[in-house]
Amino acid sequence: MYIYSIIMKGVINPEVNLPDEKIAMAFFRSIRWVHGVYCPKCKSYDINNRGIQGRVRRYSCKECGNNFNDFSGTFFYKSKIPLGVMLYILFNMNIKTVKELVAETGYSRQCISRITKLFRDKLFDNPEFYHNEKEINNDIEKKM
Repeated sequence: MYIYSIIMKGVINPEVNLPDEKIAMAFFRSIRWVHGVYCPKCKSYDINNRGIQGRVRRYSCKECGNNFNDFSGTFFYKSKIPLGVMLYILFNMNIKTVKELVAETGYSRQCISRITKLFRDKLFDNPEFYHNEKEINNDIEKKM
């Protein structure tokens, strides 16, 4: 909850603290690229930073030529919902009802239900999401 309290800042509903978008993106990048930016296609760390487009940084791989961004290969890739709202839903979906999240975020019941189902399916109920720390360190050593 400490990290959650750091990234929260009042936006839509004055009684609700939704994350600031810039801080939410910094938080997402710190998790996504914890061991450095790498190509999702060939896993190379030899990357060119191509600047920022909208809310995401763009990159190109020097090895395979693949162009990608912070959200490539994630379920945030085509989402139009601000990342701060997505993080708010993620951090609160187990303690609040869909109805409460709808009232707090201003998004429809269908939208909130779809997002919570996506988080449950891709994160909480997905055994592939939980990696062995040793396997991750071995993969990093191979790439460097």
